[in-house]
Amino acid sequence: MILSDQEGMYESLQGFFAQLQASGVEHVAVSPGSRSTPLTVTADQTEGLEISIHLDERSGGFFALGLAKATKKPVALICTSGTAAANYLPAVIEAFHSGTPLIVLTADRPPELQNRGAPQTIDQVNLYGTHVRWFQQAQVVDTESLAASLDLARSAVEISTGIEPGPVHINWPLREPLEPPEIDTEKIFPLQHQKVESEIFNFELPDVERGLFVAGPMDLKPEDIMAIANLSKSLGWPLIADPASGLRRGPHIENSHIIATGELLFGSSWADQQVPDLVIQLGGLPTSKSYRLWLERNLPKHVFSVDHVGRHPDPVGAVTHRINAHPGEWARIVSRTPQFSNEWAEGWENADLIAQNSLKEIAADSDFCDHSIVEALSQQLPTNTSLVVGNSMAIRDLDAFFPVHSKPLSIYANRGANGIDGQVSTAVGVAHATNSPTVLFIGDLTLLHDLSGLMTARRLDQNLTVVVADNNGGGIFSFLPISASSEVDYNRLFHTPHDLNISDLAPLIGANLHEVANKDDLVHALNTSVGYRGIHLIHARVDAETNVEIHRSLIQEVHASLAK
Repeated sequence: MILSDQEGMYESLQGFFAQLQASGVEHVAVSPGSRSTPLTVTADQTEGLEISIHLDERSGGFFALGLAKATKKPVALICTSGTAAANYLPAVIEAFHSGTPLIVLTADRPPELQNRGAPQTIDQVNLYGTHVRWFQQAQVVDTESLAASLDLARSAVEISTGIEPGPVHINWPLREPLEPPEIDTEKIFPLQHQKVESEIFNFELPDVERGLFVAGPMDLKPEDIMAIANLSKSLGWPLIADPASGLRRGPHIENSHIIATGELLFGSSWADQQVPDLVIQLGGLPTSKSYRLWLERNLPKHVFSVDHVGRHPDPVGAVTHRINAHPGEWARIVSRTPQFSNEWAEGWENADLIAQNSLKEIAADSDFCDHSIVEALSQQLPTNTSLVVGNSMAIRDLDAFFPVHSKPLSIYANRGANGIDGQVSTAVGVAHATNSPTVLFIGDLTLLHDLSGLMTARRLDQNLTVVVADNNGGGIFSFLPISASSEVDYNRLFHTPHDLNISDLAPLIGANLHEVANKDDLVHALNTSVGYRGIHLIHARVDAETNVEIHRSLIQEVHASLAK
């Protein structure tokens, strides 16, 4: 049968999406547009693909990011040409730096409409620059073979989920007519998918007594978490766990050396006297600023970076060895040296206990503030809750105040590029993927930056609890030296108060509103919202200056106690 150009286009795209599905893609996040009609229609008609609709491409991109993080599977994105494609960039950047597999499919005008002033036409070739693992400029769809489309889809999945996972971008020039043909094309039989597995060579650790693990943000499976914890335990080396590492919460902490107070300990003179022979960094760069300063001051003899997404964070030039391997896989196969005396690990554990006791004392004497929210989240969230944490102050408060506990919680944070954009949409993606109680802990500016994510949550009928620490502006700037300057208008230029009543958002999106003024109110709000149907907005008014004072008092108390 001879196919028309229109029929050939749809047959080619049917093959592409059938191959995506056969290769492991289950979800496609679509933002409506005209030029992308063939992509959207074909994806929607592909058996086994779930479709979600997002009015805002930026929100759609971060929704897909959260979904991919939670499912550990690649998620596809579809948008029209022009600035629509550009709005994916923040999510693409985050996916690149966090090693999250996204398959970005952008529609484009055909060559004859390029550089001629055609509407909604920009140069989309290599639009995302170096922030994708792979870019492919597809042929005009009706001119390429079905086999080429099948291979393109398979390659996109294999590269996005390969040794260094991350986003890939395929740009699709599409000619009119864009609507589907009247006749059905024949069934497409996808190629057999062969997943690319990373190869790890056996690696023997140096024979040293004093070692230290520092775990940064990672997306780990339960077996990966257990392997890393067991390695730390068998070596007798402490493990400083970032809240987004996956290592602070779960049954693996029993009889292990996992420590949550690294941000408090690394800034002390005590830590400067405890420089290990070997530091092993796992995953991304930890949230803790004091860790980076400690590295810079002390420069341990050996610093190994174990990572599989090409990050190998090294802001102070301390890394001496880069190991390109998934941290969990590496932990399972690395050759172990015999365990030495427990004295080294016990010293860190005693320091951790001192920091925890100081935190309890200061928290008990403080007014309701950000630390109160973190404490309530730690105590009240049900087992197996997904906790999504916003950037800026939220993740830093979690790093400072969130303890190690055996209760399993899955913690997600966009710590690849650390932006505040798309945080709500990421949480909606996580909620959609996990079908488990999902809580978003976020600041007021970060929430306002991604209000369209709340629209997505409502449209998808998602169950989500949003806890907003509202300090009427950018609280993180209160930690900067410029906040005390008399030479600048700090409040106007940095804190930027919005003077909006966050509670007014609840009726706009059909959310259940919980206004809280103390910890008891917050506990009640969490107990009556988490796991319950619908969107719940917990509005907690806090004070930025009070939070600064608590952080600084805690640091002073811990450092003074360690010096005794």
